[in-house]
Amino acid sequence: MAKAWRSAPLALLVVLAACELPDGETAATTAAATPPAPRLSVQDAVSRLPAEAATFRRGQILPARPPAVGHEVTYATVATRQRAAAVVKLAPVGADLPDGPTSPAATAAFQAELNDAVQGHDRARNLRETRRFPLAVAGRTALTCAALEGSFGRQPVEGLVCAGAVGGNLVRLRVTMPKVASHLADAPAFASAIVAALQAR
Repeated sequence: MAKAWRSAPLALLVVLAACELPDGETAATTAAATPPAPRLSVQDAVSRLPAEAATFRRGQILPARPPAVGHEVTYATVATRQRAAAVVKLAPVGADLPDGPTSPAATAAFQAELNDAVQGHDRARNLRETRRFPLAVAGRTALTCAALEGSFGRQPVEGLVCAGAVGGNLVRLRVTMPKVASHLADAPAFASAIVAALQAR
């Protein structure tokens, strides 16, 4: 599965509804009331990734491809004629890395992941960004995400790419699926479930 995933198109999806805050509550006060995620080693972070997340099932745990450090964890929906695939990448940075997507390290990780998805070297891949948005989990913005759509060969595809920092580690993820009338999976829900598992106390 590792070889199949590494060579698969890493396109990306989604539409995420905006979250309303309770009356009289601002984003700043909500963030202040939400404690940061516990500081985790990258190994502990990998161990927290759930066996199942929003209809996706965990697959292999792989070392990051050099020169990157950390781990990559594959996910996929239950095998059918068509399925959605995902990968979660975790890279250690350190306790001083603030949670969320706004630090220089998190911003650079998001841009690098997005560039790789859109400008990859696979000539069969033709993707474009359709929307960029913040993904909030437990009242705090956790990741920056971009929805992409396009094609891989003759197959229309869609998916999601996200990045941010949780618990001292950079978190990057991609979801890819064939574009069909009824979505094969909920990519934002998958991303939220991954972050929630890493934030858990």
